[in-house]
Amino acid sequence: GEILVHRLFLSLDPAMRGWMRDLKSYIPPVKVGEIMRGGTICEVVASKHAGFKVGDVVQGAMNEGWTEFAIQKGKATQKLPPIPGLPLSAFLGVLGGTGMTAYFGLLRVGVPKAGETVLVSGAAGATGSVVCQIAKILGCKVVGIAGGSEKCRWLKEELGLDGTIDYKAANGDPEAFQQMLRQNLKGGVDVFFDNVGGMILNEVLRRLNMHARVVICGAISGYNEEDPRKVPAPSNYLSLLTMRAKMEGFIVFDYVKEFPIAVQQLASWINEGKLAFKEDVRDGLENATDSLKQLYTGGNKGKLVIKVGDRMTSSASSNL
Repeated sequence: GEILVHRLFLSLDPAMRGWMRDLKSYIPPVKVGEIMRGGTICEVVASKHAGFKVGDVVQGAMNEGWTEFAIQKGKATQKLPPIPGLPLSAFLGVLGGTGMTAYFGLLRVGVPKAGETVLVSGAAGATGSVVCQIAKILGCKVVGIAGGSEKCRWLKEELGLDGTIDYKAANGDPEAFQQMLRQNLKGGVDVFFDNVGGMILNEVLRRLNMHARVVICGAISGYNEEDPRKVPAPSNYLSLLTMRAKMEGFIVFDYVKEFPIAVQQLASWINEGKLAFKEDVRDGLENATDSLKQLYTGGNKGKLVIKVGDRMTSSASSNL
């Protein structure tokens, strides 16, 4: 009942830093000496499972993702649906974990309504950029926070955001950043989708509207802090009380049974020209470590993916 897979693409994600910490979390940490986990797209090169044939393209198991080959149980393997016109790597990004995170985090936790103002931190990232576009599709006013004029220009000119804020221009000064928020959010914030945490989260709490929803997707600003107690806690949390607002975290795996529905909807928006995505594909598993570090400094441009290898089987016999 097992299959032998050859990895084609490996996803690099901010959550990987958390997986290396020996702290209580939604998933056990990767122990010292173990193979690093990660989402992958693979081809089947040998099969002893009736449901899979050589050449099938599948979603690899998360455990031990940083390898070129792996043996995995057929019952734990998902064959990818055929979606013409999209690269296989899209199943690690806009149609994979980042797309699912954006889709369910915004729609189920943020619950935006047409006409509301949605603010997104890490807006030019793989998840944030999808959140921004879904919010626009739903008829919301969307403002994105990103680092650098180039990213802000892309968000406004290519993705059609209503406004952008270059947090780097504040040079870490909370009051300067607060002034940027005032200028771009004169009507306040109804939904804040946060990927960053730290000073950005703390200052945005001061701009919440009545019954606002704060979606805690990540806190990349503090991921490299060795002692989590040193990560700044939001001192403006009383805004949640006075504005009758809520701040809620979520884990995308809670919605795994609904992933196929989300994939279909996201693919439909892509085909309709309503949803764009950007990928940053790097060659070679040996470059994964250095590439991962760039996620925490903003050195990537789009969803960061490692191309592990070329296909060994004929795509003619594949489901993709």
